[in-house]
Amino acid sequence: TIIVPGDENDDVPRSSGVSQFQVQGLCCSSEVPLLRELLESKRGALIDNVNVNITTKVVYVRHDPKTLSARDIANDLTRGGFRSCIVKDAGGDEEWRHEGKVSVEGPRLSITVILCGVFWILSMFSYITPEWDNLKYCGVISVIFGVPPIARKAFLTITRCQFDANVMMVIAAIGSLALGEYDEAASVSFLFSVSEYLESKATARARRAMADITNLRRQETATLQLCHGGVKVVPVDEIKVGDVTLIKPGDTIPCDGVVRTGQSVVDESALASQSHPAHKSPSDNVSGGSVNVGDGPLSVSVTVVESESALSRLVRLAEEAQSGRASQTEQIVDLFAKRYTLVVIALSVGMFIMPWLLPDEEGGGTEKWVLNGLIMIVAACPCALAISTPVTYAAGLAACAKWGVIVKDGARLEALGQVQQIVFDKTGTLTTGKFKLCHLNIVDKQRLRSEVLQLLALMEEPSSHPLSKTLVEAAIAENINTQSPNHAVENHTILPGEGITALINSTPTYVGNKDLFERLEMYQNLPPNLKTETEKWSQEGGTVGFLGLQGSGILAAYCVSDSIRDEAHDIVDALRYDMNIGVTMVTGDSDDAAKGVGNRLGLHSSCIEAGLSPEGKLAAMQRIKREPFQGGRDEWNDIYSRIICQRQKSLLLMCGDGVNDAPALARSDVGVAMGSSAAMLREMSDVILMDSSLVKLVDTIKMGRKALLTIKENISLALLSKLAIIVLTFFNMMTLFGAIATDIGTMLLVTYNGMKLLPAKNGGCWSALKTEVISARDQQQYREVRGELV
Repeated sequence: TIIVPGDENDDVPRSSGVSQFQVQGLCCSSEVPLLRELLESKRGALIDNVNVNITTKVVYVRHDPKTLSARDIANDLTRGGFRSCIVKDAGGDEEWRHEGKVSVEGPRLSITVILCGVFWILSMFSYITPEWDNLKYCGVISVIFGVPPIARKAFLTITRCQFDANVMMVIAAIGSLALGEYDEAASVSFLFSVSEYLESKATARARRAMADITNLRRQETATLQLCHGGVKVVPVDEIKVGDVTLIKPGDTIPCDGVVRTGQSVVDESALASQSHPAHKSPSDNVSGGSVNVGDGPLSVSVTVVESESALSRLVRLAEEAQSGRASQTEQIVDLFAKRYTLVVIALSVGMFIMPWLLPDEEGGGTEKWVLNGLIMIVAACPCALAISTPVTYAAGLAACAKWGVIVKDGARLEALGQVQQIVFDKTGTLTTGKFKLCHLNIVDKQRLRSEVLQLLALMEEPSSHPLSKTLVEAAIAENINTQSPNHAVENHTILPGEGITALINSTPTYVGNKDLFERLEMYQNLPPNLKTETEKWSQEGGTVGFLGLQGSGILAAYCVSDSIRDEAHDIVDALRYDMNIGVTMVTGDSDDAAKGVGNRLGLHSSCIEAGLSPEGKLAAMQRIKREPFQGGRDEWNDIYSRIICQRQKSLLLMCGDGVNDAPALARSDVGVAMGSSAAMLREMSDVILMDSSLVKLVDTIKMGRKALLTIKENISLALLSKLAIIVLTFFNMMTLFGAIATDIGTMLLVTYNGMKLLPAKNGGCWSALKTEVISARDQQQYREVRGELV
């Protein structure tokens, strides 16, 4: 079941799902209330929620397919004047599977719109010479061809006691005919009729970008390797966890898994958005949707079923992001647009009645006042203003999804643009999370290394922490049995921020850090030379732990190390120096281990918080959030935040990958989860880096900033165009043609301006927003400067 973000109805039946419909005839957000009421008035309680993406013209309807079919909803939309087809059926009806693609093609020009335009042009010839004066009546024919579709939707709107752009245009066209301004009436009819086609062409790139994601098609079948050595072709839906699939050269990997045998090269562009060949050998992870582009076959053991694979999650999350909740900016703009429309309509009504209140002695004034009133009605159309924000969000979200970054809705994209502080978890985020056992010193010389490793493995095997997995793998690598029948493990318990404890053969056993064994009063009995050695391990950036038994004290000390991500240093420098964002690292490791990593990343000790439990990470994040950060702010952003969002924005982002990061991530302004993180963390996060690349975090923040700038440009352009129409109207310098052309032209301009967020067609994944990582020479200069300052 897909849960659409933003709907807070907790009483929805579990059988409900989201169906998607591509709709034609949807001009702008002013028609969304009509569409919603059209469905809700007919189906009532059968429909739980309706969301509309204006840019892609896709309607998301959450309903129970057992009581209301997607086909019935599509028929209701079509009868209401919104021609629709099923993109996705929540009931999974195979009959509509062939329709299940987001169309890149927009609506075509109908013959009536073309004829409307032809007769409008003919009516303009009446101005050339008096002999052609009768051509002005071609404007009437133009209205006859152009107005009926608009009038039909206007009638539906009026019957529901609403007022939208369709009603305004019908009033303007009929009023112009009544005044004998036939060419003006024709211009209103044609330009408004053709606006949907023009706007669709302008947003084609956004639909194409979304189609590239949502139209990704899985393998319908896969080759399954059988236990007796044969192979069998089966539907992908029948593949289970633990099955082994054979991936031949050129085949697409159907599910996430681990390579068992074989070596080849895999193209992971489905998640990385650009050609990303990676060499794969036994024990390497592979993602569903990747393609074997090498010369050799691979045997892949399935770890995740197809419906929960990385590619399926990417498609599902991208769809949900497009139907997400509106941001605060979008809500305020919509509210302003509604009030603006009411005020301007009131002005137009005043102009209609003005001739009767102030008779014009010169005569002919009535027509002038009425015509100006009609122009004001056109100026009251909120389309350009209403579309200025959602079109920008749609382009930004589509671009991020195409890159393999899921931003869950426009509100989160806007928040990304206002991030001024970032808190990184260390393990698995700034580091790879792939540990290796570096040192194992045995204190009790009467115990064998194999016995100590076996105890460590028995203690760590139930845990899902990467460090625990490392110790178990180290034992297996030395052919040690981790499932010994002679050792009974009971009461296995995690000690937050310290380690784990359990009963092994009824003896309390402990594995954990220095804090745990100091609390147990075992650490002080450790030989001084081993204390010195473990401190050295920690200073080198390793994670130090101990194994102890009650009554016997500490049996052994070990050290595991984790390598820093290749891009981590450049990313930290880019955030701090290029983008003026504060960076802090938090970890549950010891202070020495944290500083070892922090120093290699160029972080000052004041930006490192170590030895933290999950609750400690939350407290540290809240403390950082309270501290004022002055970097990265500019006066225009503050003014914009006060006017539009009614508060200053200086947000904190938390980036992590482990379950112990969940409390801090949930309370942050923007939570970012790595693609390899736990399912719970991905669910509660605002942003997901599907391929766990920190490079994309920098670019996503830049995308958020660019989206905010574009929204400001669009809102300013829409308001200035409306102001120009109103001012020129009061000075009798505006015509209906000029007003409608300015309105539609502005709508197209803000649409194209929003589309600039999409990457260039052939420019590669990051052509639009290149990450400016600092060169090695500049890094050395920064280090020298920091050294001098310190």
